[in-house]
Amino acid sequence: MKADAREIGRHAPGRKKEARGGDRAARKVARRSTAKTKSQDGRARDHLVREDVSRQLCALITDGTYKPGDHLTERELCERLKASRPSIRETLRQLAAEGLLDIYPNRGAVVRKLSMDTVLQLWEVRLALETLTAERFARHGLPAQIERFDEAIRRMDAALRARDRKKIKTVKSEMFEAFASGGNNDTLAAYIRQINVRLSFLWSSSLMVDGRPAESIDELQSLLTAIRNRNPDAARAAVVLYNEHAKAIAMYALRLLEGQKEA
Repeated sequence: MKADAREIGRHAPGRKKEARGGDRAARKVARRSTAKTKSQDGRARDHLVREDVSRQLCALITDGTYKPGDHLTERELCERLKASRPSIRETLRQLAAEGLLDIYPNRGAVVRKLSMDTVLQLWEVRLALETLTAERFARHGLPAQIERFDEAIRRMDAALRARDRKKIKTVKSEMFEAFASGGNNDTLAAYIRQINVRLSFLWSSSLMVDGRPAESIDELQSLLTAIRNRNPDAARAAVVLYNEHAKAIAMYALRLLEGQKEA
């Protein structure tokens, strides 16, 4: 028995070392796992912050706070959007890649100006995207999405009647969001949103033509009716009509703007 005890005693230190070694390895793995989780959480938070900053800046461009040609300073954006400089810089780079801004060395970011040719090209793409969305909305739109679109059109009508240009741009953005969501295709909605932000500086131009605000609401109501009736062809036709009239007036407004700059 004593011999057995001595034998056990001789092996005990090695076992203790093995146990301590195993504990250290486990703690090391746990620390690495915790650090990895924190890093992933940090990246996820940064991504959400950048998305929020991007949405806010796009909204400021859409409602006319920042117009084509306006210079954007990082300090002002940090204060207005309550965001850090790295988040602002990343957002500016992202929006420049999407065609909303131009970034110049030693000058910073400027809201991109659009030529008449560029506006026509954007409108051509928008029409293709919106006709597809209209067809999908008529086929796959949920009742709640249809009601949201209906309510957005009503708010648009009220803003046009009040002739409130900033309100028109805000509710028009909401109306397009409601329409795009009814297509139930996130990629399609994202492309429509991106193009509309670039065209938004022309969104109150319907006020320049007598009768156009009421006419545009009638066209949107026709689109809504086609969607309610689950008629993709009628929905497509309504979108084409609305876009052709809106484009003609927007081009008229753009020519006036260019004429004012030349004068």
